Amino acid sequence: MEQKIQEIPVQKGQNNISYERLIQTNEFKELVQRKKSFILPTTIFFLIFYFTLPLLAAYTKVLHSEVVGPITGVWIFAGLQFLLVWICGFVYVKKSEKYDNLAGVILHKYRKELSE
Repeated sequence: MEQKIQEIPVQKGQNNISYERLIQTNEFKELVQRKKSFILPTTIFFLIFYFTLPLLAAYTKVLHSEVVGPITGVWIFAGLQFLLVWICGFVYVKKSEKYDNLAGVILHKYRKELSE
């Protein structure tokens, strides 16, 4: 179940939050690890998929054959790249909302401690 956190306004004079202490908490470390475990594999997959097209098109004949009528594999692969960009963007926006909510929960939990 997704937890919605209300934005907590920062009052003037309350900008002495010790973020050094916050980043040492287990919750923050877990959040960073969860983000890395999503972003790193997604980025690696995207880069491999992205650079595969020019490599296959330039150095092999795999994508030069007609797949659907006069449409070659290069056009299909290129179209899939556009589709992949949109899908990755959509998935990232949805995941980042969850990470932002988790960060809000962490900040809310440690707000009193951190403002001391």
